[in-house]
Amino acid sequence: MTIEFVDISTNQGRRQIFIDDDFVHECGVSPRNMEGSKLFILSWLALLADSPISSSKKPLRLFHRFLTILKARSLKTVVLEFSELAHRLVSQTMIMGQPTIQGEWISSFKDTPVFFEYYRYFSTGDADCLKFLYTFLNFGKKLEYVDETFDEVAFRDWSAIEDRLAHHSYDEHDLAAMRLILGNLLPKFQFTDLRPKFGPGSVAEKGVRTRTRKLERLAIYPDIERFLLRGHIGRYGEGEDFGLSRDKVYHGADRVTANGDKAYTARLHFVPKSLKTSRSISMEPNTLMYWQQGVMSAVSGLLRKSLYKNFFTVDDQGRNQRLALIGSFTSEIDTLDLSAASDSLTYKLVKSVFPASWVIPLSVTRSKWTLLPNGKRHRQVKFAPMGSALCFPVQSIIFSTVCIYAAAVAVHSSLPEEGRLPFLDWLGDQSLDYFATEKYGNIFRECAIYGDDICVDRKLTHIVEAILHRLGFVVNTTKSFRGSQAFRESCGKYYLNGDDITPLYFRVKTVRRDRLTPNHVMSQVHLANEAYRRHLSNLRRNLIRWLGGGIEPIPFVAEDSQDFGFITGNPGNSHLRVRFNPDYQREEFRAWAISSEWREENSASSHLIDSYEYMRWWSGRRGVILGESHDSHTLYDTGGVRLQRRWIPLY
Repeated sequence: MTIEFVDISTNQGRRQIFIDDDFVHECGVSPRNMEGSKLFILSWLALLADSPISSSKKPLRLFHRFLTILKARSLKTVVLEFSELAHRLVSQTMIMGQPTIQGEWISSFKDTPVFFEYYRYFSTGDADCLKFLYTFLNFGKKLEYVDETFDEVAFRDWSAIEDRLAHHSYDEHDLAAMRLILGNLLPKFQFTDLRPKFGPGSVAEKGVRTRTRKLERLAIYPDIERFLLRGHIGRYGEGEDFGLSRDKVYHGADRVTANGDKAYTARLHFVPKSLKTSRSISMEPNTLMYWQQGVMSAVSGLLRKSLYKNFFTVDDQGRNQRLALIGSFTSEIDTLDLSAASDSLTYKLVKSVFPASWVIPLSVTRSKWTLLPNGKRHRQVKFAPMGSALCFPVQSIIFSTVCIYAAAVAVHSSLPEEGRLPFLDWLGDQSLDYFATEKYGNIFRECAIYGDDICVDRKLTHIVEAILHRLGFVVNTTKSFRGSQAFRESCGKYYLNGDDITPLYFRVKTVRRDRLTPNHVMSQVHLANEAYRRHLSNLRRNLIRWLGGGIEPIPFVAEDSQDFGFITGNPGNSHLRVRFNPDYQREEFRAWAISSEWREENSASSHLIDSYEYMRWWSGRRGVILGESHDSHTLYDTGGVRLQRRWIPLY
């Protein structure tokens, strides 16, 4: 049995509160989640001590009463109840239509340890109290919790979506309209060069993790060979003219030819998501993921040349976040969220609306089958589940098209009926750009899409939702905010009436006291640094103290530093081991650090790495202007990052 403690500030001064394994078990926590839940409870107590009301410290008995509540009602129950309370707190606030923006009194706060902060917020509208409340109530919402029953529920939900969409019938009018919009706005899919790459995650083949193993397991797919290399998107025999050849992208002379359904079979996997359910992930076949990454890169380049760049870019969430902020105090922009969006986008829909030049690369790099946990293979109805490199960009294009379609419907319906052309005839003659443009007099506010996060003019919300419903998507009403609600959320930013109240979540990964993992160390350092930025001193101090025992020390770094470590205003590292390195004539300290160096196992095929790295480097050089300064890590991939102990220059 292990006993841990938290050191907090109370009305009786600094005090330590101890909890052990038995207490955590009495909170309804299984042995498998013991260490992570223990660290979370201690961190939650520390966060409670960081109340923004500085006039008085919380009494020690309040902390003990909170622990009693956790034991009596179970950790899971309290976390879920508090997160629901947080949702109620912000979703009931209105910009107009009620006496105060705080809304009605919520009596449930009397049963929480943050009643005093709620009373201050309700009485005065104190923004700092609101931010603290929203963080404290949501702190455990993303707690990593492993439960096999969660996987069972997630699998049932996954199967139900597949069954529903297998029988879904699309409205031909919707398909025709979206096909016309995509045909007008998307450039022809062709690239003058092709540089696929490996993704950072696991693949369907078990035991294939490093780049060497992935290179060894690359296979020749006849459809990819025909349509992407030799055919160059359907123009059979012209691939070499565009610099596309097998030698450039397949490293090594001998490759196995992949045939049959097994070659196109992904593996369904579940990972912890919340205290309610798991998240389904598709582990794609190694070779398909390799090519999906190349097609995704081409898609990103083509989108930057199209009008779709006005709605989203694959590497920028800032537009969504800015519009969510605007919507929170003007109510002119609504934020919509979809349930299981990636699982609800069918291959049939993609084939029906995308231009033929796009359908070919999207189709030949797609996994068609999924290996289920029960060992059975299932032919996928969905286009590309989460885990495919093409999932995010394709669904972003689809949802952008839905918003453009909705704007066209609204404009067309406002035209005089006399002499008005049928919608599809009229649509073919339009530029389809109605959002914040001078040509159309700024008919609608800006629109922004990022995955399944949608920010759209409130005048279009009901039309967008109707189209999404007809296309088989489900709008998550609890995470969608509209009209006079003062709350908006998109892409990880939360705003209430113009105030950023984005909560701090406990997202520490794979906590094990006996063997610390890189994911654990990096995620806990990140949490401590976020606590520093939010002036949560008790939380930060205890996270640093907990991580400082039994491992190589972690350095303190300056606030503007890009180095790995705990950020502080006055960094000092006297706790670190120091040596003088005569080879470099410098002092160095020993600590944990982030490394971009890839650890490769000994392999007869390790020489393949050189040709692969050269291809990735050359790919990154495209478009680089000589003489400009560029970060080398943005030019080619190094295979990922890892945590390692190393000697670091002192200055």
